[in-house]
Amino acid sequence: MRFLYPEYLKLLFLLAGLLPLWLYSLYTKRRTRLGMGPALRRISYLSSPGRESARYLLLNLVLASLILALAHPQWEREKSVAQLQKMDMVFLLDASLSMRAQDVWPSRLERALEVIGNFSRNKPPRDRIGLISFSSTSLILSYLTEDPGNILYYLDYLKEEKAPGFGTNIGRALKSGLALLAKEQEVDPQASRRKRIFILISDGEDHGQELGPSLEEVKRLGVRVHTIGIGSEQGAPIPIAWEEGVLRYVEDEEGNRILTRMDERTLSRVAEESGGNSYRSSTGEALEGTFAEIVLKEREIEGFQKVIEHEDGYEAFLLAAFGIFLVALLL
Repeated sequence: MRFLYPEYLKLLFLLAGLLPLWLYSLYTKRRTRLGMGPALRRISYLSSPGRESARYLLLNLVLASLILALAHPQWEREKSVAQLQKMDMVFLLDASLSMRAQDVWPSRLERALEVIGNFSRNKPPRDRIGLISFSSTSLILSYLTEDPGNILYYLDYLKEEKAPGFGTNIGRALKSGLALLAKEQEVDPQASRRKRIFILISDGEDHGQELGPSLEEVKRLGVRVHTIGIGSEQGAPIPIAWEEGVLRYVEDEEGNRILTRMDERTLSRVAEESGGNSYRSSTGEALEGTFAEIVLKEREIEGFQKVIEHEDGYEAFLLAAFGIFLVALLL
């Protein structure tokens, strides 16, 4: 046990200092009682020396309990805490025009940006995050960093981007992810000892020719890719620009709006071949839970560390003081 405010324990010495006063008081009452007649002695039986001594002892215990509670005692307990492996997570975020579709509110892209931002703010301090955006090409926005502020800066940049790219090249995104890891390996040769995963968020419509070779390299390096398909099966028109206060959509040659639908086949292939898991979110509401599930499955325990926990114990002394006081009242 330890006390957060041990200086209050000095008050216990005051209780010892009150003992001579109580003994003097008891002596005075005894002399007074002896001077009484037999009838008065019988009336004063309720204040007999034995009962007063018991009451004095109980009241001192009440004060002692209150003093101990005031000193804020804490019980010490030893427990083993799992030491979790540090993780490097690279987000591959589809920022193509089709991700502006609003079948997920406020749009597929904005919902993904919101969830990645929340995840970055709440991640364990030692985990690192990288960010890559892609359409027909790809761009490394942030190399691996423990600083969530760096990720949030680029998420805001993507949210304000007014000229989204056309097409979706998932193979190029994987290639950029591998380039990011290679750069990190140059800077820190021990980086490969950390758990490394890719989290690919896209509507799944791949238009590139690089997916096969990129997947082979991903498998060779043992990097698992978890894919999250975002969008509804019914599809949605693709907003392209505001003109004179009216939102314009992508149309075909006949003036019909082109719908973009979530394509799970490509995403399932990427996840399966790399050893990851494939998820989908039709409304965007399940994204937070999906991120948490991915990290939970990938996180490994490196070992255990013994730590000392402290639990407040002043409540027990307050209850003891209350109980003893009730007993004293009944005497």
